[in-house]
This record gives sequence, C-alpha cells and structure tokens, in this order.
Amino acid sequence: MLDFIVYILSFFITIPLLASFLVYIIRMIRERNKLKAFHAAVNWTTLLYIIAVTIMLGIVFDRSFVGIVLIFLLLSLSLIVFIQWRMGQDVQIKKAAKLLWRISFLLFFLLYGCLMIVGIIKYLAA
Repeated sequence: MLDFIVYILSFFITIPLLASFLVYIIRMIRERNKLKAFHAAVNWTTLLYIIAVTIMLGIVFDRSFVGIVLIFLLLSLSLIVFIQWRMGQDVQIKKAAKLLWRISFLLFFLLYGCLMIVGIIKYLAA
C-alpha cells in the first residue's frame, strides 16, 4: 500500500499539470464554481510544482538547488512582509503567506514549462 502511495505521489510530482487539472475538475464537479475550483487547484498543487522545479533544476544543471529554492521562498516572504509594513498596514503573516503561495504557483508553473523545454532541447542535443 505504501508503494502505491509513493508511485502516485511521484507521478504527480513528475507531471504536476495533470494534478492541477484533476483537482480543478473534481472541484468543478463538486461546487460548480470555476473560480473556487481554480483557487483549489492552485492551493493544492503549488507544492508539487515547487518540488518538480527543484528536481528539474538539479537534473538540467547537475547540482542541487534545494537550498537556493528555500532561501528564495524565505526572502520572498520577508519582502512581502516588509512591503506590508512599509505601506503602513498591520503585518499579517497569513495574508503574506497566501500571497507568497499564489506568486510561487505562477513562478514555478512558468519555470516548470521553461525547464521542460530546456530539458527536451538538452536531451535532443546530447
């Protein structure tokens, strides 16, 4: 049973776009609200994109990028909190984390597509 869970998880880390699509479809069937379904897909699959991009960076460039990705995420959260503070708002960590999560989805979704293309080109050139 544990092997099955590991295989399913590794499949969705390899192809997070399919996981996003499945979450979107399931939420659309349940709630019939496109916006809520899209938000659910973003919230549930962001971590898959982060893991997939980190692994793809390691494969394409032959070194580990786990630390760099973690530092980038922490610095981004710090920047969001700093901007909240400078704008005279109360610092709301929950709001900052939610914004970081959505920005991370956009960034890592785009990076996933770019790294997929780079990986295919690198494979064909070798």
